[in-house]
Amino acid sequence: PSKGQLVKMIFGRREILFVLGLLSGASAFTTPRAMGVTLTKGASQISRVVPPAMSKETEEELDSDENKAEHQSYSLDMSKTIYTSSLKSPKDSYIAFAEKGAANAKMAKRKIFHQSVMGGCYVGFGGLLSLCVAGNIAGIGATNPGLVKMAFAALFPVNLLLIITTGGQLFTGNSATVAAARYEGLVDTYELLRNWSVSLIGNVVGCGIMACAAWYVGCLTGGTADLLAKTAVGKCSATVMQSFVKAIMCNWMVSLAVFLSGASNDLAGKLVGVWFPISTFVAIGLEHSVANMFLMPAALLLKLPLTFGDVLFKNIIPVLAGNAVAGAIVVAASYSYQFGRLGGKRRSIFAEKLADYERKKKEIKEKMEIRKNSPAVSTVELL
Repeated sequence: PSKGQLVKMIFGRREILFVLGLLSGASAFTTPRAMGVTLTKGASQISRVVPPAMSKETEEELDSDENKAEHQSYSLDMSKTIYTSSLKSPKDSYIAFAEKGAANAKMAKRKIFHQSVMGGCYVGFGGLLSLCVAGNIAGIGATNPGLVKMAFAALFPVNLLLIITTGGQLFTGNSATVAAARYEGLVDTYELLRNWSVSLIGNVVGCGIMACAAWYVGCLTGGTADLLAKTAVGKCSATVMQSFVKAIMCNWMVSLAVFLSGASNDLAGKLVGVWFPISTFVAIGLEHSVANMFLMPAALLLKLPLTFGDVLFKNIIPVLAGNAVAGAIVVAASYSYQFGRLGGKRRSIFAEKLADYERKKKEIKEKMEIRKNSPAVSTVELL
């Protein structure tokens, strides 16, 4: 008997069809769509669907689509990038960063104010949580002062996570995102200044509400009050320039936290993106203007040896200025230069120089080939 007859004798018709189906299915399901993956342009995610049964015509169509995708060049624009993970590229993260600023700036003033009040309240919650926990481990902190800082820093980022996931606004974040939107031409100067001023007022109101609430319910007592007093007095003891520089360093980290949270598409990624930069600035002891809008009024309610003038001129004003510089220049302008309009001219000049270099390189290579094939040609002629 032939090989085919032997196979039919050993296996039945159903078994043979099953094996052939597996073999043909293995090649068919190597295409992205057959694997249940839908590659979408203009979206920052991959959706999975249950693969349907496919005819031969459908398989040929998918193979054709796959070949087209392989030969299609994709730029780093949001509308053309295909994502194979939940993390955006740095350029697309910056674009999302600027678009977030544009969305915040173009809201109605009452909505900006409402979101900013909520953002100030969430900062108050984070600050109060950190004070209550870190302030009541004084016994351990006496021998391990770093542990108190770590406890404070580990808990404080809860405020930015709440703000980002619920749509709140902070002046510190807006100083970077809305500035990026301005650099990219998504908003005008009036919209930028309107957003900054309204969000700042809303943050002051929200933080003030939480400071009064914490004092009224009796949270600012014991170790919590001791740590609050030590923190507030220490902040007002620094010089104006020290507070200014600390504020620049602080909002550099805060703006990067907003940048990283926008780079991720899931909650876990946003949590990681927020936690590390925020805990970094808190553990170092840098100056965040909105956090100080909660801490300083709370300290004044405890009748510490601080005046309103000390709080305003030694801390709040220089810290606000430093935060704005960090957001608008250190972060927004830097990444606009790298990925956006501010660096567009320089990138075009670089591309022209690179093309000129490649052209000269090709010419020299051609001349070297001529010299190799024609020994009579002199080196002077090549140059």
